Formats: sequence, C-alpha cells, structure tokens
Amino acid sequence: MKIIEQNTDSFSLKHIAVKFADCNSQELASLNDILFRLGSKTLLDGRDMLAFFTIYQLSDFIQVWPFPQEKAILETIFKRHKIIWSGKNFSFDLTLDPIVYSIVNVTPDSFYDGAEENLTMDYILRRVEQDLQNGAHVVELGGKSSRPGYVDISPEEEWQRLAQPLRNIRQAFPEAVIAIDTDEAYVMQRVLDEGADIINDIDGFDTPEKLLLMQEYQPALVAMNNGRAGLHYADNVYQELPAYFADKQKEFKELGIASTQICIDPGVGFSGGATGVDSLQRLKTTELLTKLGLPVMIAISRKSFMSNLLNMDVDERLISTLILESQMMMDGGRVLRVHDVKATRRLIENFKIYQKY
Repeated sequence: MKIIEQNTDSFSLKHIAVKFADCNSQELASLNDILFRLGSKTLLDGRDMLAFFTIYQLSDFIQVWPFPQEKAILETIFKRHKIIWSGKNFSFDLTLDPIVYSIVNVTPDSFYDGAEENLTMDYILRRVEQDLQNGAHVVELGGKSSRPGYVDISPEEEWQRLAQPLRNIRQAFPEAVIAIDTDEAYVMQRVLDEGADIINDIDGFDTPEKLLLMQEYQPALVAMNNGRAGLHYADNVYQELPAYFADKQKEFKELGIASTQICIDPGVGFSGGATGVDSLQRLKTTELLTKLGLPVMIAISRKSFMSNLLNMDVDERLISTLILESQMMMDGGRVLRVHDVKATRRLIENFKIYQKY
C-alpha cells in the first residue's frame, strides 16, 4: 500500500484528500470498514481508494489505523495541517481545539456593554475574572467603538480609556493573554509597552508606522479586512479576501513576523450596507481563508446584520450567533471572538463531541 496526500499545495481543515494506492483486497476491506464508521467519503478505483477527511476524521483515523508501518505517513499529513497561533507568552494549538477570545469593551458607546455601570474598574475586573473562569483563552480590551456609524475619538483619549484597565488586569491576572483592539499606532505602542500580547487592527495594519511598530515589538496580530476601503483584487469577497490576506502574509513575513503569529479576520459586520448580505458572504469565506494556513477569527458575536438579514431581534442574536459560529468552525474557523464566553465554551465542547462521534 502507498499513501499519498492529494493537492498538498491546498491547505484545508475541512477537505483533506488522501489516496491509498495499490491496496490488496484485505487492505481495501479494512479501509472501507474504518472509513465508513468515521463518515469519510471515499472513491474506489480498482486497487486504489481516495478518501476525504476533515481534520477531526483524520485524527481519529490515525488512532485506529491498523497498519503500523504506514502510520508515520498519516501523522506527517496531519502535522502539515496543524494550525498554531503564538505570541511571546502563549501558544495555542488550534488544529482540533477552537479557543474563546473574550470582548471586554471600555468605551461608553459599545453596542453591547457600554452602560456607565460597566465602565467601573471593579466591574471590568469582575468581568475579566468571570470570563477567564468560564473558559476564555484571550481577553481583549477595546477603547473605542468601531461599529458602523461610530464617532471617532483621539488616540490620546483612547489610550486614557485603556491605560488603567490594562495595567490592573495585568497585575490581577498575570497569566492572562491580553489583546487590544485599536487602529491607532500611538495606542499600539503604548499598550505594547504595558505588556499587551496581541494587537487587533480592523484596518489590517495599513500604514508604514503601524508596520514598523509590529516589526519592532513582534507581537501576535489579528489583521482584518473590513471592506470599508473597497475591493482591490476582485469584484467579490470570495476572491478579494484570500488575495488580500495572502499579500498581508507576505508583507508581515518581510518584517520577520511568522505565520504562527498571525490571525486573520474576514471583517463581518463592517461594510456593505444595511442588508447584511456582505456580512454573510464574508462569513462564508472562512474555508477559503483557511487555505492560507493561518488561524481564522470568527468575530460575528451579536452583530446587527443578524437582525437585518435573519430577522432576529436584538435579544435573539445569541441564537443566530451560535448557529453561525458552529458553521464557521465546521469550515475551519478557530478563534471565536465573543461577548458570551460561557455559552461559546459550551458550543465548542458540543461541537467537539459531534466531531468525535
């Protein structure tokens, strides 16, 4: 028997094609039985069998593989599809395990938690403690709103909103992985000096000043294409976003930033008008984006397109959020940026149980 991965230039967590060539009748029978029980799709051509795996099916297949002499080949194929996201103080293996990335806004115009009583230091620290206890792997602070129609503020004011919460969280929870959501180089430098682990820029680090800072500090990154600058590579998001992020990956590489430091975000909910169609299309680019071999962020939590497109009232958006997050995980998304940490953690646990059986 020979084992050959097909289309090795096309990275995927959802569609991994492996050919088992020159099999004898006993090997074919054994393969057919195992693959049927795993739910993998197969094509048979004489003594050759082509099997299609998700990353979860491939992992399970390796565990029950009956021919020890070829197991190392399958393990090599699995390793080729691993997804790692790392920074100076953390490393997440996302191949089989999606993570919860908690949103903690410290801005009065947040659509979700902008009430005045939610901006006190006591509340922020309690919220962070609760999110960490409920399973958050990353806590992200945001000092200004970026929702459609937001009112911009100065970088200095944004930094003033972030400074004390960042310092207090770092002191109270020294092991926590802390991200900062900002599109301002001034703020990026200050939060990095205060020990932030991840910088999340909705504008995709679009200026030389930002890029030089990233080169100097070498943090982990979340780069978004939010669509507000229009389309430059194609006339649709299905071609635009993979091309955009491929260029970003090359740009970061030239600065010494490894692919394992980069997470990409398709920018759901930022552009495209009130219909919500653009948001749904961006959501559906997830599998295409995983082909770059980078972690893909799922950042759709309770966004307004769900009301516009799916007829969900504001207080129903958690339902649609969880449904769509599940689909994005099926497509290979692995970093869930959310307001509802406990519910998301349970979603991930149940998603993994579904994959197992």
